[in-house]
Amino acid sequence: MKKILLLLLVLIAAYFWLAQDFNKAALTYYYNGNIITLNDEMPRAESMVVENGLIIEIGDSIPSEHFKNRVDLEGATVLPGFIDSHSHVALSSFLESMVDLSGFTHSSDRAVWAYLKQEVANYEPGEWIICKGLDPILVADLQTPDIQFLDALAPDNPVMILSQSLHTYWANSLAFEKAEISRDTVSPSESSYYEKDSQGNLTGLIVEQEALLPFYEIMLKEALTSSVLLDSTVKVMQGYAQNGNTTVVSAGISITNAKPLRLYQHLSDQKPVFLNQLLSKLGFLPEREANPRHFLYMRHDRVELLPENKTENDFYNILGVKHWYDGSPYTGSMYLQKPYLDSDLTRNGLHIAPGYAGKALLAPGELQNFIKQYHQQGWQIAVHAQGDQANHEVVQAFADVNQTMDVTSGRHRIEHALMISTDSLNELHNMGMSANFHTNHLYYYGQALQQDILGTRRAGAMLPIAFAQGIGMQYSMHADQPMFESKPFHLMQTAIERKTKEGTTIGIEHSIQVDSALKAMTIQAAWQIGMENKIGSLEQGKYADFIVVDADPYAVPLEKIKDIKVQKTFVHGNEIITP
Repeated sequence: MKKILLLLLVLIAAYFWLAQDFNKAALTYYYNGNIITLNDEMPRAESMVVENGLIIEIGDSIPSEHFKNRVDLEGATVLPGFIDSHSHVALSSFLESMVDLSGFTHSSDRAVWAYLKQEVANYEPGEWIICKGLDPILVADLQTPDIQFLDALAPDNPVMILSQSLHTYWANSLAFEKAEISRDTVSPSESSYYEKDSQGNLTGLIVEQEALLPFYEIMLKEALTSSVLLDSTVKVMQGYAQNGNTTVVSAGISITNAKPLRLYQHLSDQKPVFLNQLLSKLGFLPEREANPRHFLYMRHDRVELLPENKTENDFYNILGVKHWYDGSPYTGSMYLQKPYLDSDLTRNGLHIAPGYAGKALLAPGELQNFIKQYHQQGWQIAVHAQGDQANHEVVQAFADVNQTMDVTSGRHRIEHALMISTDSLNELHNMGMSANFHTNHLYYYGQALQQDILGTRRAGAMLPIAFAQGIGMQYSMHADQPMFESKPFHLMQTAIERKTKEGTTIGIEHSIQVDSALKAMTIQAAWQIGMENKIGSLEQGKYADFIVVDADPYAVPLEKIKDIKVQKTFVHGNEIITP
């Protein structure tokens, strides 16, 4: 009996030694300066008091003499923390350590392949060489590789290259051998496949994520090991915070087992699980620091990772399930009502056959059954849809289900909504649903979409954000990291100006104002995840999730909004220490 009591005492002591809560914010702080609340009744305040992670008072006439911990903003501005409403933490971590071939760092075909050749020399024979960011649009003269080119470039190493859109991939012969894929391997589906030439030989091209999975699994074993991904995940989460994000939503988490979920919970949860803290002390998990909140949607093909029952957790939680109805504009897998333009880019750069309009990734009735199953179970549903026909059919699928099962309380979402029509937006809103706009399509690819992929009329109609604003929809905007880095002020400026990186204005009638753009990145994104009463604006009783920035977005010229710098980021009153 004494031994049992002693063991219990040891366990209790160990618990209090291990289970330290970084989200305590025990002190009371008084902030004095330019505070933008996004509360329509009181849009601005001069002071804010934070205690134990909550805003206990905010206004213009709070006596300050009783507060010892005074923070004078000295001309800086406080905003509610941004909510990245559609991101990919797992993929961002997966890509973090890869060789960068993107158009952000290379301007020509020659520069891309010269850089990769230089990098190959740094690897030992047999080591995986994994690259990211290949993009025939941002690099206008890029020639995408075939298997012979990659074999010659790195004859002694397995090579895998991921496109910027993350819908197409390229590999050399050694990588195909590692993944046990040969000319005789049957592709997963018509829309996700290993391309073969007229003789039936592999060309090196891999299309869509199902076909990538065998490569993904072997890379996790041999190159992107647990320790590598652990370090990358910590850097990625702090990178979100550095850009002003206090909440991150993983929209379709790409993992093969539940192990990463333990890491995500450990990094973001308010109070550490005892086992996680023990693993941290033993070096299997990182030491806890303050991080953004993290909410997740499981992929449709990883639903076995859903918990048996929904839980309530304001810091880390699994909210629902994500499915894909079409693919990307830059692979020909976006599903359109009318075909892609027949241009040099679509034919020779993107390899889209003339007259092709894409197609649905799901068979008729499959999406309806998916909606019924997971809505009945109480999960929120997010569906990827880019093209106008894809958006129309997704909205129609929800409307069909709504005839026999009320879906209006689910706050279900359409992700990206590039070519969604105003009619589809209306119907979506009437069902209590919302759109999450992929705004960077316009900035980075707007000119190509207008001139080479869609044409002037269709490009001008894309991303009808002002219409969503006008009907009162709780829409949000996102960068789809790692496709593009999660930079909220950049997204805001694009939605306001509707300008491409070349300076071309597209669809100016769909532009929104600064206040609307801010709300899309904060309180409306909070509504989409059911957290609008706790985060998304600075109000008494809400969590103290806020950022300090060097300029007032309402006061700077519109073309300078993207240049606003985040100085500090706070979650639950705790400052996140970023790299």
